[in-house]
Amino acid sequence: MLYVQAFFSLLRSIASEEVVQYVLALLEDMIKEGGSPVVSLLKQATTGQGSGDTCAILLRMLQRPDWFTKEKAAFVLSSLLSFSGVGPGSSSSLGDDPSTSQSLHTFVEWLCNELRTPSNDRSEQTTITCLSLLLKSMEIREIFLKSNGVGCLCAHLAPSHRTQTLYECCLCFWLLSFYSGAVNEMVHLNVPKKLIEVVRQANKEKVLRVALMCIENVLKCLKEAGKGTAEDSDSKYSKLLSKLLENGLNKAIATQRMNSYNDEELLSSMEWLEEKLEQGVKREISSFDKYADEVLSGTLDWTLLHKQEKFWKMNVNNFVAKDCAILKALARILESSTDERSLQVACHDIGQFVSHFPHGRGYLRSLKVKPMVMKLMAHPDPEVQKQALMCTQKLMLSKDSLDLLSLS
Repeated sequence: MLYVQAFFSLLRSIASEEVVQYVLALLEDMIKEGGSPVVSLLKQATTGQGSGDTCAILLRMLQRPDWFTKEKAAFVLSSLLSFSGVGPGSSSSLGDDPSTSQSLHTFVEWLCNELRTPSNDRSEQTTITCLSLLLKSMEIREIFLKSNGVGCLCAHLAPSHRTQTLYECCLCFWLLSFYSGAVNEMVHLNVPKKLIEVVRQANKEKVLRVALMCIENVLKCLKEAGKGTAEDSDSKYSKLLSKLLENGLNKAIATQRMNSYNDEELLSSMEWLEEKLEQGVKREISSFDKYADEVLSGTLDWTLLHKQEKFWKMNVNNFVAKDCAILKALARILESSTDERSLQVACHDIGQFVSHFPHGRGYLRSLKVKPMVMKLMAHPDPEVQKQALMCTQKLMLSKDSLDLLSLS
């Protein structure tokens, strides 16, 4: 302990760059080699009467011009501030001391600035490593959110990163997922969609595990927040579940299932998510009202319902109900919409209707849909052309011919 106090005494009083770098490197090595017991020892040696303002000393190191000093000081400071001996769901406070609280705010702001505008090639890795330590504390999560840190970190969540950086970035979001305020911001910033891409491309078990656990936590948080409210099927939980399905999380998990994973936490998250996603599919395909609202709005998108075979089998009769209200709305989109995505989806849906409704061509003939679709085969957008061509095939060929065409 005396050695540690001597180290910090040197940092407090020596201006020599070489000495400062050497001491900080020693402290970093001690922490990395010894783990929690060493951090505990450092904590004891740098708190209490006569210890000096350790945080202030390390924060001053962050203002030095050389990155080596900043990097080592940031890691040591993160290790000291994060040590509390509690889990990620803890709400313990680190800032009971006013000076420590101010240090937390200053350090978190420095880290956020490094995420926004990196000052060195190694800045991103160092900053994310520090945050993966600090965000164990609920208090720091709150400070990080108030500093707009979630948005800063979101920009660095990319599957192309080296494995350790990607793992620690996902770990940061997993730690944030224990704080409801951060969860809402994550959903707003489409972090779950980015995590799906990580799941899709992950080739390391630890990266896959923490990404799936984060998505699971976000869903659980939203589900818990929705209890006892007036919202039900339109809750944030249900909306996110729909988005996860639309972005292919179920397919990504199914693909990863082909690998022989043995990690119990990973397998547990996979099973939980698969169960909830299956429930989401059943709820979506049984809700024709949601589809009808989208069509009647005049603006279509590639939401889950359009792509689910079960939806068409269960609901195709609804298309001719109420004087063919939905078919007429689709025809209006084909005739007058200028939105390329709406035209793509409308062509697709007309084709699905023909495929699943025995006498669908007669209804469409009375609405003069075929000329509208054929006209769109000359549309400037290639995807509109493609969907119009596929729809025209279904309109002109019998069901038996279409079945033979699909087999070939």
